[in-house]
Amino acid sequence: MNSNQHNILELRKRVYQSLDPIIQKDYCLLDVPNHYNIGDQLICEGELAYLGRLPFKRQYMANLTYCDFKRIPSKGLILLHGGGNFGDIWRWHQKFKTQVISAFPGSKIIILPQTVYYKDNDLLRRDAQLFNQHPDLTICARDTTSYEILKKHFTNNTILLVPDMAFCLNLEKYNNSAETNKILILKRQDKELSQSFDEMALKDRIRTRKKIDVRDWPPMERNMSTKVSNALSKADDLISTLLVKKPGFKNIINHSYGFKRRDLSKWYMLQGINFINNYDEIYTTRLHGYILSVLLDKKVNLIDNSYGKNSTFYNTWMKEFENSTLIN
Repeated sequence: MNSNQHNILELRKRVYQSLDPIIQKDYCLLDVPNHYNIGDQLICEGELAYLGRLPFKRQYMANLTYCDFKRIPSKGLILLHGGGNFGDIWRWHQKFKTQVISAFPGSKIIILPQTVYYKDNDLLRRDAQLFNQHPDLTICARDTTSYEILKKHFTNNTILLVPDMAFCLNLEKYNNSAETNKILILKRQDKELSQSFDEMALKDRIRTRKKIDVRDWPPMERNMSTKVSNALSKADDLISTLLVKKPGFKNIINHSYGFKRRDLSKWYMLQGINFINNYDEIYTTRLHGYILSVLLDKKVNLIDNSYGKNSTFYNTWMKEFENSTLIN
């Protein structure tokens, strides 16, 4: 076992130690991804891998578009999918959380590891006021900056510091050390791409004779949903309000994306594995491009996103990993 494998096991152990004591009965898993972002699908696969080792049943699983509150036991255990949507960057996911928290005051609710970010402090205070009213809410932060924000404002909730759920995946059998003579710049195309990202400067920095590909996740490139998503992200407040308040509009948006209710997280994960294994070294603006590269024992360089999500995660958990670098 090399040092990176040992460090992955330590992060996985941290997840188990944090969540096992508080997940003690059958559960519902909500806000699972119904989009083409391989990163969110990796998180979901990690959540399912984690939950699959517990002796409890999944009573219901749904994304926010098709979630039927009538199918959720009134005093059961509700788990909310982790990721990077706690705050006001991807507001419709946060509004779904507020809906669940308001609708189920008698349930134990656990928000799985999240990055927290607010541009609007008034919105942060309003969310905190609502969340603090729930008598049994646990929020897991996946970096120390998010943890401190939650501890300061969400004072009546239980706050835990927990690694990303993708570390519950054992991908050693997919590790491929064969030389490909190619380098990947994984460049996201949405509003989380930092304005300071300089593709030409990065290529100059790499200084290699190997072929350099500049790509995003393959499903994001292939599907028109990416363009639709980018357009909608420019009108977050309007869209998120309509998604929450207008069920008919939710169905229109869903069909415009071409979504269907399906469990394809493993299929997306395999796409991501095959994609990353095409390269000897990765430079990535996507956090889960980085995490997947680490799980596949690749040489990987992490570039920060627009609001510091990547750097705060790296500085919280990843400093001891070999062949893993945070670059500016």
